[in-house]
Amino acid sequence: MRVVLLNPSIKAEQFGRFAPLLEAMPCVGIAYVATFLQEAGHEVQVWDDFALRGGDEAVIALIDRFRPHAFGVSILTPVATAVYGLLKRLRAQYPGMKIFAGNIHADLFPDELIGLADAAVHGEGEHAAVELLAAWQAGRSGAGIAGVTVIDGENLEKGPPRALDPNLDAFPFPDWGLLPYERYSLLPLGTVARPIVAVAASRGCPFRCSYCALENQGKTYRKRSVSNVCDELERDVRQFGVRQVGFMDPIFPMGPKAAIEISREMIRRGLHEKLVWLSELRTDSVDRESLVWMKKSGCRRLVFGIESGDDALLKAVHKRNTADRSRQTIAWCRELGITTVGLFMIGMPGENPAQTQATIDYACSLELDFAKFAITVPFPGSEIYAQMAKDGKLNRRDWENYTTFNPDQERIVIVSEVQSPKQLLEALRRATAQFYLRPQMIARQLVHVRTIDAMQMAAGLWSVLPDLPTLGAGLLRREQAAAAG
Repeated sequence: MRVVLLNPSIKAEQFGRFAPLLEAMPCVGIAYVATFLQEAGHEVQVWDDFALRGGDEAVIALIDRFRPHAFGVSILTPVATAVYGLLKRLRAQYPGMKIFAGNIHADLFPDELIGLADAAVHGEGEHAAVELLAAWQAGRSGAGIAGVTVIDGENLEKGPPRALDPNLDAFPFPDWGLLPYERYSLLPLGTVARPIVAVAASRGCPFRCSYCALENQGKTYRKRSVSNVCDELERDVRQFGVRQVGFMDPIFPMGPKAAIEISREMIRRGLHEKLVWLSELRTDSVDRESLVWMKKSGCRRLVFGIESGDDALLKAVHKRNTADRSRQTIAWCRELGITTVGLFMIGMPGENPAQTQATIDYACSLELDFAKFAITVPFPGSEIYAQMAKDGKLNRRDWENYTTFNPDQERIVIVSEVQSPKQLLEALRRATAQFYLRPQMIARQLVHVRTIDAMQMAAGLWSVLPDLPTLGAGLLRREQAAAAG
């Protein structure tokens, strides 16, 4: 069968003046599905609209040229409304083309696909997608396939749950030649060298943070062997000329021992001389010795989910970590020359304005090179969303507004019952300004770190520009108060 797979783009208008901060990252999930289907004998084309920015008309033009028998789309919550509009057009324009959807949103809300698609794929979609297309090729509906809901008219026929595959080493390496990998970035905060691709060295997460939607994709932690991961890295360098890799695991590495093991193997193979790498992790998943080995192996930047400087707030969302531990790990990274990005949440459950400001001050007190602040949103798939929905506090499905950078205080979806949307948006802008408008930070970005340029910094500051006079006066008052006290 001929198959088109779509990674849809978030519409720039959803982000308002935050739009310049958007950059396309390697979508490893759809790369795996495309590769599995290709190895099963299907002819596959992928349209990554986040990277190519052609919109619906470009997707339709591809369908007209390629004439696929099946069309698959990855649906995350913020793009759901726009994707439904596209699927409605496709259903009317190409009645004979089979349509299936996957990823978290399609997994959770297959009922929304009635009249728009023929099937929803749940959880990890590689094996299920292969079996579904085999069924369609044989003239069957796909009913009864594990991990698949077949949509027949107004009826949903959900197959049994699909067991998670424990042997990740048996998976083929993602074929990045199917995707526009030359266009990928890891955001201005993460890009060091190009071309960039993503690697998933493990799946699942043993932690249970209540704000995280990844738990819906499997609670069992499974990892690939070190040799298998390094084989993929060698393939990426040889075949695609890759110079930077982003590990897209929920947490990588998972502990000091694992960090040292893979770092030593990368060094043994000489990979540290061919590429640099980045990952997202917890500050308590590494120690100083493992960071030393990571730096030797090519690690140049680490993204830490710090979330808050308030231990009570961390505990309330089941984040088993402390502000002191984060401070220590960031200090080790600075000592060893690994640049750092801290991720912080604004408006966590029960968080009052004083706690929000304390987190902003805490972020500024760390020796971070970058910080990214985001308003806490109850994403479907998270424990917070499930509880709020159960309590009747989320009787809305305007999915395009479930974004952490929604600039519209009338539409943004928040967790907080303590602070208003207006307060949280003001705090978000204040956090960005307070962190980046410090003279030492500007000098560090443009002179020392040098992985964002003046244009990128301007794009970031544009998101707070309308508020700079107010923010600047507030920051000046805080500095004067601190000096007087």
